[in-house]
This record gives sequence, structure tokens and C-alpha cells, in this order.
Amino acid sequence: MGTLTLKQINRLFWLGRYSERLDTTLRYMMDYYDSMIDGTPAPYDSFCRMLSIPNVYKDEETFWHDYLFDPGNPDSMAAAADRMLDNGVMLRETIGTETFSYIQMAVNNLHKASSSTGPQVELQSVLDDIMAFRGSFDDYINDESIVMVIKAGTLLERVSLYLRLDYPDHKVLLEMKKLMNRLSLTPVRTRSACLAEMLSVSSSGLLPSDRSGLIKAAEDLFIVDYD
Repeated sequence: MGTLTLKQINRLFWLGRYSERLDTTLRYMMDYYDSMIDGTPAPYDSFCRMLSIPNVYKDEETFWHDYLFDPGNPDSMAAAADRMLDNGVMLRETIGTETFSYIQMAVNNLHKASSSTGPQVELQSVLDDIMAFRGSFDDYINDESIVMVIKAGTLLERVSLYLRLDYPDHKVLLEMKKLMNRLSLTPVRTRSACLAEMLSVSSSGLLPSDRSGLIKAAEDLFIVDYD
């Protein structure tokens, strides 16, 4: 395996996190859009509380549009996509042009969705681009350490979001186990107390009724900078 700098490790990690943030959250929001059209949307204030983000939205339609598409909203998917792209640009030589191109396409399709009256097609294209990005780095990046760092970020974000969004226990535990199994293969440093807590839960196969402590352990697990 090649030698990665600390800055590369941090950027690869956040590239994984932001790509997963788009994937998981867009799937949630596409379901929300369908329920909004049907007149039965879930309370968006509950979503904001679960993600610990400020509720700055006046109604369902504002939430739908601004949370997805407002680049001036630091919590939006547009902002996450821009940060994903920024990391991809800085890592272009590390991950390769072909792998990077799928990141660019995902961002382009999110921008297209923002001006569409029926954005489901473009949003599905964003999800397809993210899947293609994952397949590309699996197939074309020969340095396993690069792949493992991206996957560490991806799995950490998935575990955090699944915990926050109250996914079923078995789904959270499955992703947590995947993350724990990859730790020995990645050069990203971890905090011992957070790792011990997550390993204990993963080994027991039981999530605590109050997930807040586990969410904090997950968020603090890796020692990283540069997003």
C-alpha cells in the first residue's frame, strides 16, 4: 500500500462521509417528497431535531426545497454536495479522473434537480452516480488504503444517520459491524473510549434504548480534520 499524507486521509474520509450523506438523506427526502404530494408528510421539525440542525423552514415545501437545494444553507444537501466535490477536486490525482467524474456528475444532477418541477428523475440520477462512484473506486483504485479510508467515512456516516433517523436496530447493527470489521484495515486514527463503546454494542447485538450516547461515540470515533 502507498503512503498517504494526513491531509489526504482526512479528505478521503470526508469524501466518503459526504457521499453517504447525500445517498442516505436523498433516499429519505424522496420518500418525503412522495408523502408531501400525497398530503401526508412526516413532521419536518422532527427530522431537524433528529439531525440536530436548526429548523429554519416555514413549511413543508420550503423544507423540501431549501434543505435539498439551497447552497447558502450549511445543512443542505447542496452544501454537502459542494463539500464532497471540493474534496474530490483536491483528491483527483489520488482517486483518478474516472472515479472523480462520477462525483462531478452527481453534483451536476443535483443542480438540475433544483430547477425541475418533477425532480425525482434527477435525484435518482444523483443516487446512481454515487453508486457508480463507489463501484469505480472499488474497481480502479489499486491502493487498498485509499479505498479503506473512503469506506470508513462512508460507513461512519451511515451508522450516524441510521442512529439519528431511528432506523431499525438490525440495520444499524449490520452497518456498525461492517465498520468495526474495517477498522484494522484503515490508517484513520480512532479514540479508544469511543471505539470500546461501539465494539461493546456491536458485540452484544443490542442497541441502547437511548441512542444519544452511541451517536456521540460514533461522531467522535475518528480523529480527523479538513472537511
